[in-house]
Amino acid sequence: MKTRGDPSAGEADTATAGKPRRRLAPEDREHEIVQSAIRFFAKHGFEASTRDLAKELGVSQPLLYRYFPTKEALVDRVYEDVFVRRWNPEWEEWLADRAQPLDHRLKRYLKDYAHFVLRGEWVRIFMYAGLSRAGVNQRYLSRLRERHFLLIAKEMRFAYGIPDPVDSDAEDEEVELIWAMHSSVFYIGVRKWVYDLTAPRNIDRLIDMRVDAFLQGTPAILLADRTAGKPALARAERKRSRNSDVPPGR
Repeated sequence: MKTRGDPSAGEADTATAGKPRRRLAPEDREHEIVQSAIRFFAKHGFEASTRDLAKELGVSQPLLYRYFPTKEALVDRVYEDVFVRRWNPEWEEWLADRAQPLDHRLKRYLKDYAHFVLRGEWVRIFMYAGLSRAGVNQRYLSRLRERHFLLIAKEMRFAYGIPDPVDSDAEDEEVELIWAMHSSVFYIGVRKWVYDLTAPRNIDRLIDMRVDAFLQGTPAILLADRTAGKPALARAERKRSRNSDVPPGR
């Protein structure tokens, strides 16, 4: 950031490239900065400088800092706009609605969620954040786990008569199976906007098939595992191996 003694800190808010800057109301200017920052970071990553962002916007860097005093403040606002404001609060309601069969709920949710995540800017920002701004991903994935994955697990147990997990290890295993199904939707976007590969034409049909495959396999595996007494024995063995230098089974 420029210091007060820096000559450029007192420059007029004119375009850095010599182009006349449009006069906007403060809230409109802030919105323009945020939307431009989303496109900028999606293209260049979070390591790109705010100086280059200001140049692309056609404004001075001091003007940029007038709205966002630090780069971190701007990144936080990008996170808020991309990952939080576009979050659909109805998703949780759909998933918890036991008046509908579970497969219908999952398909409705994932099709709408696909419209949320399968956009170039969303996918690329999320990938760049994982490389240089892990906190962004961690906040989003924690939200996803707490609000969606655990809810899906609860509804799946109810629908298929699966016993509750006996401990956190069992719950993590359950979540991993749900996460694998869920992330397959996001991976379509990775293939398209990161690997530059062709995406499936009929996303809705693919989601229907993936949900059917998930429900035809995962509940049966969990039910068999939790009614056979295997989880308790396996976890007891793991605890013995962690708490003793003696290899388990000897």
